[in-house]
Amino acid sequence: MIAPRTAKGERTAARVLQAATTVLARDGYGGATLGRIAEEAGVDKPNVLYYYASRDVLLVRAVETIGEQIAANIGQAAAPGQAPRELAASAVAAMWSGVTSVPEPSRAYFALIGGGAGAPVVEAALLRLKAAFLAAITDQLNAIDATRWRLRDSPESVAGFGFFMLRGLLLEWTESGDGPLVDAGLARFREALEREFVPVG
Repeated sequence: MIAPRTAKGERTAARVLQAATTVLARDGYGGATLGRIAEEAGVDKPNVLYYYASRDVLLVRAVETIGEQIAANIGQAAAPGQAPRELAASAVAAMWSGVTSVPEPSRAYFALIGGGAGAPVVEAALLRLKAAFLAAITDQLNAIDATRWRLRDSPESVAGFGFFMLRGLLLEWTESGDGPLVDAGLARFREALEREFVPVG
C-alpha cells in the first residue's frame, strides 16, 4: 500500500519517481535496481518502498507519468492546412514533436518494453499506455481543421497505423538520434498520411 503523503513526502516521492526514470533509461529494466534508484534519488531503499509498494510498481508509475505527458503532447492540435500535403505535414510534425519532447522517458519506455515482459503489472501498464497513445493520436486527427478534405478510413484506423510508425521511428531516434533514417521515415509517414485524405462529399 502506498503511504499517505505530506507536502515533503510528495516532493520526496517525485524525486524517487524522477530517479527511477533516469536509472531505467540509463541502465535498462534489469539494471534499475532499488539500490541504484535510491542512490540516484539520495534516499535509502526503505524510503523508496515507503512511497512505492515494489520496484515494478515504481518503474511502471515512472513511465506512466511520462506516458501521460507524451500523450497530452501528441494530442495538441496541428496547425491548419488547406491541402492534403499541408494537413499531413502538420499532423506528423505535431505527433513527432509530442513523442520526442522528453528523450529520457522515451528510453525508459523502451527499457520497460524490452525488460518487463512476464511481469503482469508491467504488461498491464504498457497496454494502458498504448491505449492512451492511440486515443491521443485519434484526437490529433479529429482536431485537424479541414473543410474540404476528410480521412479515407476512420481516425481510429489511421491512428493505429500512426502509432506503429511513431513507435518504430521513436525507437530509432532513441538509439541513434536525428539522422537520415528518421528523416526518411518521417517523410514516408507524411506521404502515407497524405494519401489518406480524400475530398469531402
